[in-house]
Amino acid sequence: MSRREEVKRDLGLTTSEEQEQIETAVSHEESRRKKKEEAKVLLEKEPSYRLVKGISKLFDKYFLDGILGLAVPEVGDILTSVLTLPFLYVCMFKIRSLALTLAVLYNTMLDCLIGLIPWVGDALDFFHRSYSKNYALIIGYVEDDEKVIKKVKRDAVKSAVGIIAFSVACYFLFKAVYIAISTFYGVLGCK
Repeated sequence: MSRREEVKRDLGLTTSEEQEQIETAVSHEESRRKKKEEAKVLLEKEPSYRLVKGISKLFDKYFLDGILGLAVPEVGDILTSVLTLPFLYVCMFKIRSLALTLAVLYNTMLDCLIGLIPWVGDALDFFHRSYSKNYALIIGYVEDDEKVIKKVKRDAVKSAVGIIAFSVACYFLFKAVYIAISTFYGVLGCK
């Protein structure tokens, strides 16, 4: 008996057992791939998914995000935030990935933060294409792209920390604005 056969016997693997394990693994992978493909086809038919694709194309490919930001800064920033809701909906309820949802939310908050910089932020909207980035992440998940999935999962904690930091900064900013307005009205004698 050869050394290889001795090792297989010692491990309890015979050629037929190995073959069964391989066939089971292949069958399992094929089943997983088929389910993923069916889910992809169903998702691509969803109105919310098509909306995400359209928003990404319209606002980033045709630079509507940057144009709106320059033309009407307040409306552009608010619209940018509202138009992220379909992306979050797809991530949370259709794909059901917390890591992906955090990544999309982080990209959106980063886009809002960039947009807060007067004039420069509006100009940077032409280059920082958050809708395209978010759409690419969603596509990566839908197409089972291991590279995208690993990156999103690896960066999930960073995204969560960034979201929390941005939220805390917004809280203190609003608090400072409230105090400034209250002080201003106090100086004027208004109550």
